[in-house]
Amino acid sequence: MNLQSKETHAFVKLLTRHQSALRGFIISMMPGSPDVEDVLQDTNVVIWEKMDSFEVGTNFRAWVFAIAKNAVLAHLRKAKRDRSPGVNEKLTNLIAETWYQREAGDLSKKEIALQHCLGKLDQSERAIIEARYSKDDNLNTLAATTARPASTLRVALFRIRERLRRCISSRIAIEGRLS
Repeated sequence: MNLQSKETHAFVKLLTRHQSALRGFIISMMPGSPDVEDVLQDTNVVIWEKMDSFEVGTNFRAWVFAIAKNAVLAHLRKAKRDRSPGVNEKLTNLIAETWYQREAGDLSKKEIALQHCLGKLDQSERAIIEARYSKDDNLNTLAATTARPASTLRVALFRIRERLRRCISSRIAIEGRLS
């Protein structure tokens, strides 16, 4: 697989992972509209066309939500021209801003909890996590350097991620009770 097809594959995985949230975001701006799926499809087309303008390492969710917001607003302007009843553009902007703020707040809490939970891992567990999520390394390379089978590292990675997930959930729940 060449570099470009790897990048395309990673992009498709990101886009697929965010489809439910994207649909929910569009529905929240167009409640009860029968055109939600059309706008989602239009949004996906624009996302695909602009794939090369996405900068790896930036917030993919915020990027696709901005594109979705513009697609909804374009749809509403067209509906207004066609004299179809639609949602108020100011309301749409307010809903979008609320989503952005909520997402930023949730992400921040999760990032803080993740950093805390990563700090609880021992050195070998951190090495497995870093090997899996580093651009320059992978589990096969770690397996070769540690003389452990890659399948063993995959099982360990699964267990570590599960511990991190529970730790993050617990940490966020505790912070929620304290605030």
